[in-house]
Amino acid sequence: MKIEKIKIVIIGGGFGGVYTAKSLLKYFNTDDIEIILINKNNYFLFTPLLHEVATGALTPDSIVEPIREVFRNSPIVFVEDTVIEIRKDTKEIITTKNKYHYEYLIISPGAETNYMDIPGAREHSFSLKNLEDAISIRNHILNKCEKANATSDKNMLTFSVIGAGATGVELASELIEYIEHTICIYYKNSVFKKEDIKVNLISSSSEIIPQFPIKMRTIALKEIVRKGVNVICNSSVSIIEPGIIHIKDSPSIKSNTIIWVAGVKPITDFIKGISFNEKRRIDINEYLQTVQDANIFALGDSSGNLPMLAQVAVQQGQIVANNIFKLSNGGLLKKFKFKQKGLLISLGQWYAIGNFFGITISGRIMWWIWRTVYLFNFLSWRKRFEIVVEWTIDLFYPRDISVIK
Repeated sequence: MKIEKIKIVIIGGGFGGVYTAKSLLKYFNTDDIEIILINKNNYFLFTPLLHEVATGALTPDSIVEPIREVFRNSPIVFVEDTVIEIRKDTKEIITTKNKYHYEYLIISPGAETNYMDIPGAREHSFSLKNLEDAISIRNHILNKCEKANATSDKNMLTFSVIGAGATGVELASELIEYIEHTICIYYKNSVFKKEDIKVNLISSSSEIIPQFPIKMRTIALKEIVRKGVNVICNSSVSIIEPGIIHIKDSPSIKSNTIIWVAGVKPITDFIKGISFNEKRRIDINEYLQTVQDANIFALGDSSGNLPMLAQVAVQQGQIVANNIFKLSNGGLLKKFKFKQKGLLISLGQWYAIGNFFGITISGRIMWWIWRTVYLFNFLSWRKRFEIVVEWTIDLFYPRDISVIK
């Protein structure tokens, strides 16, 4: 008699979805399950390194891994599509091209840029949430430098990053290095010089990276100011117009390049019949199940109240896989408890800050640790080798200034 396979559908191919799928393969025999992973792109994107693509340190294909390659020779079926509806009553997932039945559902669609209803923010600034964003920023930077050289208009060389969280601080650090140490080398006979470059980092709060320990905040501020970043705190953006950032109760800032990294929000608009918290993230219990349906799990940026970090999603993926196995076999479920493995932030080449077990370390050693930690979060050895090669080349040569079309 043929035993029917357990049907599991995973929505999202980011850290949460991919690591849940990998963990499921450790619990179940391949003959017992049918796993469908649905993602709008055919690749896994290593989002923590998007700022390096935007500033020429890495090529775009360095931080992506084809999902089909990651799960080759496994029972996981990959579907490149977009989910438009979840039907709980019939246990169906509706996509733009098809529909899929499930016994267990895992929701991990990730997050998108949150413009916080600031007029003009979406229309007149760049975001940094996907590969296309990173390429657009890089091309724009290079085009502005080329145009400034052709027209002698040095006003084009003011770059502003709005949002002083980890992404904003890392991007501002890499951006000023990219322009000063790479672009200025190639444009050494041009009309603009190093001192003509201005990089602003705008924060609505009184500090940068406010979610980090105070020692990390203090060291980070000192280092990016030393690099030449102009840090502007206590500045709430009210309106963004082409080339102008309007600040509430303060003078406006003129900038030909405006990058918005002031926040993200969960991608949950397609989900109906499931309750959300005040942040529009899915309500879940201690086992990562949705409140309304024990067979539907949610993790990562789209659920709960934990920080939107890759390490949170990775740890949740392991618990979700365990609990689905226990549900299907009559065992006791495991509660999720996030274990902070440390905090890391890079501030350009040769400098990073880390906090482990309450101890803060900064400098070159931490920069090597940061690179090693990130390296081993890639899914395949082939990709790790590619990254090592690119990072090694960066130590001896200027970054790439190719405009990618």
